[in-house]
Amino acid sequence: MGDHAAGGGGGRGDGLLANGSGRLRDGHITPERVWAMFNPVESEAVVNALRRWQCSFGFRSRRIHNCGSITDPYVRLILDRCLPPAVERQLCSEPLDALLNAVIAVRTCVIDESLLRWAHQDGVLQLINVASGFDTRAWRLRWPAAMRMYEIDSATVHAQKAAALGDIDTACSRSALVGGVWDLGDTLRRLAAVGYDPSRPTLWLVEDVVEYMLPSAASQLFAAMSAHCAPGSRLVASLSDVKLRDLLRRYGHTTHLVEEFEPPGIVLNRICAAGWHAEVILSGQLEDRFDVDLHNCLYLVHGTRL
Repeated sequence: MGDHAAGGGGGRGDGLLANGSGRLRDGHITPERVWAMFNPVESEAVVNALRRWQCSFGFRSRRIHNCGSITDPYVRLILDRCLPPAVERQLCSEPLDALLNAVIAVRTCVIDESLLRWAHQDGVLQLINVASGFDTRAWRLRWPAAMRMYEIDSATVHAQKAAALGDIDTACSRSALVGGVWDLGDTLRRLAAVGYDPSRPTLWLVEDVVEYMLPSAASQLFAAMSAHCAPGSRLVASLSDVKLRDLLRRYGHTTHLVEEFEPPGIVLNRICAAGWHAEVILSGQLEDRFDVDLHNCLYLVHGTRL
């Protein structure tokens, strides 16, 4: 199989289009040139990485004292390669900067907690990250020794991620596969070649993905996930309220991909219809827990494969 890059726990992934060291051959490429390579969805993944960097080291719940702060030094390496300084400055000066940072901080904390709990306490030791973007959980979280992570995204994203992080050891076994949400079933059928076992429970991460999909495609996505994993598999997905879409249209002047998407309740029904028992964590619940104003923009879904 020529369209994946595998990296083991304590090892180095050789990233797509990389040489033996894990770095792209054109080592002197500028952030402006890399930024120009991205399509709108890939650019939005870089923007999300910036928000995660902004809330690293500084965000902590004032009410839940045992909720650790986000520590993500790896994402800065990605930003230094992929995000032009001028664009970063513009994004950090937008009116929505504080709100988007809060949304990303809360989302990251809850997803981290969920995945680590299911891995350590429930012993689910394989994770599929759908449209993984510039996620760094394979590097920054403390996984069980036998954990295997599979990241699915475009060749461009995998190449730039490998160029930025390819020389740094991961905390678990990691395989990066080229694929998209539109043909997820085809990609999942190829996972067995890199060690995925669909007869065992799986963790699924669907973070900031549904907002960029047509409703029918979202149903197909969750159905494909259900068809390629064992009962007892777990799912965590982030959903945005339409209010966030409207705010981005009004105030997100720098670079934001704003699509039409369904209210969280309708997406929840689609997830349940695809073979999952799911429940939604309301934005108000997250606001109460973390003592932060999310303007009702963020919802999270926990699901179990029936």
